[in-house]
Amino acid sequence: ALVRKADQEVVDMLPRSVEIVLGDVGDPCTLKAAVENCNKIIYCATARSTITGDLFRVDYQGVYNVTKAFQDFNNKLAQLRAGKSSKSKLLLAKFKSADSLNGWEVRQGTYFQDVVAFKYDAGMDAKFELSETGDAVFSGYVFTRGGYVELSKKLSLPLGCTLDRYEGLVLSVGGNGRSYVLILEAGPSADRSQSKLYFARFSTKVGFCRVRVPFSSFRPVKPDDPPMDPFLVHTMTIRFEPRRQVFP
Repeated sequence: ALVRKADQEVVDMLPRSVEIVLGDVGDPCTLKAAVENCNKIIYCATARSTITGDLFRVDYQGVYNVTKAFQDFNNKLAQLRAGKSSKSKLLLAKFKSADSLNGWEVRQGTYFQDVVAFKYDAGMDAKFELSETGDAVFSGYVFTRGGYVELSKKLSLPLGCTLDRYEGLVLSVGGNGRSYVLILEAGPSADRSQSKLYFARFSTKVGFCRVRVPFSSFRPVKPDDPPMDPFLVHTMTIRFEPRRQVFP
């Protein structure tokens, strides 16, 4: 039981079998001990007033803080099991600082190399940066005919780990309601000229969302190429193509 104060009155209200942990749902640093070795959470905290700031702190931010602490704990366990179970997750990227953006390459291009596309080259821009709130943001615009912008990174996997032991990828992103193309490059890392490209499309919703992209959903960019072998994947790219957007 997570309590802000372990007063005798509070202790008497709880069963003796309950372990009491001091903390505050509004302070993420105090929640690690509360979620450790737990497999479920029952959230009973509620704001004591209808003041907007109080409601936000407890009923919104509090739920977020507890959920994130619980997720971080389970992710830590999964990382410890990585390599021992086919269901364990492998963390490929996590953005915590400006340095974590290193190695990601922002590119822009067009599908049609003609006079019209060349004339509107200034109609594309893309950047990847850490915002003031600590979020890694891939942003920009595409007005060029047949244009696209993309974010790419060569994967650096731990020694002995390969993607063929996993079923697919899980992306935790702050979406904008648009669809994107996820491209995986597979082949001998020493000879990129032998690599093949495979793509899968995924949609996002406005706000934070988790997107699951199984390896079985990837298709070769060139139809004659063989099916993708996750063992050979060495580069991941996220591409935005406004020409393929479908609006309701």
